[in-house]
Amino acid sequence: MHPDLHSRYAHERLEDDHAGAAADDEGTATLEPAAITIRPARNDDSAAVELLAELDASRIPEGALLVAEVEGTVEAAVALESGETVANPFSTSGEAVTLLHVRADQLRAA
Repeated sequence: MHPDLHSRYAHERLEDDHAGAAADDEGTATLEPAAITIRPARNDDSAAVELLAELDASRIPEGALLVAEVEGTVEAAVALESGETVANPFSTSGEAVTLLHVRADQLRAA
């Protein structure tokens, strides 16, 4: 990945993340995503998953994928069979990854 692109993406993501920050009762700015969507990856998700793999310094998981969209942006993906995951390291994607694994486990058990 081009170093400037990586830096620009991180900067833009931080700006996006903090645009909706509001102080809670203790005065600490907190963010809670309005929506997390777990769904099967579509063909038009390939560029987003490739970017996640680059940002995560990983490879794209093989096979069918589930993706987690946080407020409309693909932030993580998991392979249904292997459970291999890629996620945006510049966001708080941990909850989305947890939800992806829960859903993948449900689908494997079905």
